[in-house]
Amino acid sequence: MDLILPGIAAAFALWAAFIFWNYFGVKRESKLVYKAALDRGEFPATEPYEPFEMAYLKTSVLRVSVYRWLACLTAVIATPIVVWALNWIWVKLYFVFQADAVFSEGTLIHSFYLAVGSLAGLVVVAGVFARRYHRNRKPDFDVAWAEEKKIYQAAPDATASTE
Repeated sequence: MDLILPGIAAAFALWAAFIFWNYFGVKRESKLVYKAALDRGEFPATEPYEPFEMAYLKTSVLRVSVYRWLACLTAVIATPIVVWALNWIWVKLYFVFQADAVFSEGTLIHSFYLAVGSLAGLVVVAGVFARRYHRNRKPDFDVAWAEEKKIYQAAPDATASTE
């Protein structure tokens, strides 16, 4: 029982390490895709690599992995708080309305209320992260690349590098 919280923390740390490791794999892949597209003549050789890499990172599976990790961490932290708040509300209402014993804490109806409320809390967390993910997501790589090129060209120390 004493190892539950350290176990959850270790699982999240391992998951974060995997995402971090995946980041370097996506960076290597972006370089290979850039060179292959350059060799095929899809864009001029003067095209800088940095905007391509940033757009590739932003449109890769890496982004959704980070959102999933953050959503799960938020859910793990929020669920006990939601259960505490729902239980507090239940107990206050029980005493305010002087309800029957069937509505006391720990009964089946109370447990059902906590289960449904906890699921509703998880749906809210998932909805918030899904909305944020889709609202800020670029429609495709070409759009993200065009935006990154504008940012790169607007930077005062922009230098072309085709590595």
